[in-house]
Amino acid sequence: MKVLALNSSPRGGDLSKTQLMLNCLIEGIRDAGAEVEQVALREKTIKHCIGCFTCWIKTPGTCIHKDDMTTDLFPKWLESEIVVYATPLYNYAMTAMLKAFIERTLPAAQPFFEIHEGRMFHPLRHKTPAVVILSVSGMPDEDHFDALSTHVKYLYASPGRRLLAEIYRPAAEVMTVPFFKDKADDILDATTQAGRELVQSMKISPETLGRITQPLIDAQSFAEGANDMWKTLIAEGGSRGGS
Repeated sequence: MKVLALNSSPRGGDLSKTQLMLNCLIEGIRDAGAEVEQVALREKTIKHCIGCFTCWIKTPGTCIHKDDMTTDLFPKWLESEIVVYATPLYNYAMTAMLKAFIERTLPAAQPFFEIHEGRMFHPLRHKTPAVVILSVSGMPDEDHFDALSTHVKYLYASPGRRLLAEIYRPAAEVMTVPFFKDKADDILDATTQAGRELVQSMKISPETLGRITQPLIDAQSFAEGANDMWKTLIAEGGSRGGS
């Protein structure tokens, strides 16, 4: 099994909670025997879709842009059985980098229209990978992921498209705080288990997802601590990493 893991965080290194979670998921996927390639989208050149429909009319299945998406990423995406879209939550949605990537998969669709169970959609010209969405948020409330979840559920509801799992981790910013180490270790262990389950059964059990999303901190305590941190950084003129 080939898996393509796309990290759309603009940040890298130990401070990225997207990377932290994705590393554990990949570990589990590899443990289960799958082949995984991880790509940091911030290191690639992916031009925006310009809506010219060249990929539907003049060069069916091939984008007009000649960049990393056309020459490298799109072929790898088509060859994969599973794609993991990893993104920090930006304005309650995926990052612009990931959105650009998804828009550039348009050549996989045909221009014609079909209707299935009352919904109009474009049929696919290629078999496309099943999707796993992994997202982290600094804020502690799970409902901050609602808009992203609604979007991806709708996006992959058409025939030929498949959403395998949604992995959402709120309060990710406190996962590296020593006080929360025991719970954070369990969350990361569960994320590794989720990777194994995806390869073994193409789904993640409710028990494993429950461990991944377990509460870390209440909203009031989080807000008070975060506000103190921002006041200190502003006063000192410092900076910090992100998701």
